[in-house]
Amino acid sequence: MSQSDASGERKPLTLAEVKALVFEKWTSNMERLNLDQKRLLTYLSKFTKVEDATKAREVVDQLVERFNLKEEHAVMLVNVLPKSVEELKAYLYKDYPLLGESDYKEMLNLLKGLKEEE
Repeated sequence: MSQSDASGERKPLTLAEVKALVFEKWTSNMERLNLDQKRLLTYLSKFTKVEDATKAREVVDQLVERFNLKEEHAVMLVNVLPKSVEELKAYLYKDYPLLGESDYKEMLNLLKGLKEEE
């Protein structure tokens, strides 16, 4: 999902951010939700791996700044939370073939930090 900012530019959101935006508001009116909204709530409750939307955004920003990843790729990594360097490489190697082993390990440590904080 994405959200428009003040300049009208669309910004990709992590699942944690989407959940923070809609979960509390929608769960109070379950009977009024349409089928797609109910499905989205079910999806978010099952597949959101990071609970803190603020921390998720901080890690996305760090991945973008430190490793020059596109924001969409950083959001994908936060949503998926790869557990190994090999899994991380599977997501990034095609678009970022020049990343070194130390870069992958640093990224993995950043992502592991999200899971440990919960």
